[in-house]
Amino acid sequence: MKNLKFARSLMFAAALAASAIGGAASAEDLTKTVTLSDIASNTYLSWEGNTIVEVNLGALSHLNTFTWDVTLTANEGSFINEAYMQLSDSSQLNALYFLPSLLDDPTGGYHAGTEHYTGTVDFRHLDTVGEQGDYSFSVGRDGILRLEFAENMDDLPGADAIWNSATFTFGYTVAAVPEPATYGMMLLGLGAVGVVARRRRSCTPE
Repeated sequence: MKNLKFARSLMFAAALAASAIGGAASAEDLTKTVTLSDIASNTYLSWEGNTIVEVNLGALSHLNTFTWDVTLTANEGSFINEAYMQLSDSSQLNALYFLPSLLDDPTGGYHAGTEHYTGTVDFRHLDTVGEQGDYSFSVGRDGILRLEFAENMDDLPGADAIWNSATFTFGYTVAAVPEPATYGMMLLGLGAVGVVARRRRSCTPE
């Protein structure tokens, strides 16, 4: 009976440790707003000369939503529907593409000039032209969300388009990192489970 009470107390300690670990892994909904102006959109993606902006969301942050308020000018000789922005982690292994003209009018944008675009999208439940499903993604351990402004066609020797003003709001979650004390509780919990197993073996009739 004494061994059984001891085992139960250790199992209770293990349960406490497990609940503490679970609480530390919870995610918090956050937003970050970035305001840019006079950003040139020059040439093809990843070619030299494009503007790249790095936004620090925090290590392993998961991008869920995106809201924009953009004024965009395509210079004469180019089309406004050719300007876009890539959103990716710093390695560009995970990437999405933001084409404001396409989202506003999938059949339009075949002209130069200035347009204003606003909108919002939830990448977890994406439902746009040709794209449905969960397209949310995580950035890397460096926490960097990489924004590159590019063109589908390189029509002009200089900038094909100018993002006159752009306000972007990113909605994301960050998984909390366990505090040092939590690691100690986790080890206690694992140790308790091990002791319980040994006690059970020692109490098993031959």
